[in-house]
Amino acid sequence: MKSLTPEVIRAITPMFMATIGAVIGVAVLVSPKITDAKWSAGLGLAGTAIAGAAGLAQTSKNEPDFSVSKQGDNLKVETPSSEQADGH
Repeated sequence: MKSLTPEVIRAITPMFMATIGAVIGVAVLVSPKITDAKWSAGLGLAGTAIAGAAGLAQTSKNEPDFSVSKQGDNLKVETPSSEQADGH
């Protein structure tokens, strides 16, 4: 399968996990004669799968949060927020 590149896998994985969580949640809700403990555990598992999918769906940056450079005897720290403040 040449079409399964890392980018495609990263895009499909959250959708797959959310779908599994939704299926578990619906199955728990429509199951007859289910105990309170199983109902609670099933909905907890469904919620965890959906929350995991939401976490995986967030974009991530590959750039550092800060950089440190030495200027003479002083250290200069640059953060993304300080760079934006300098531009205004």
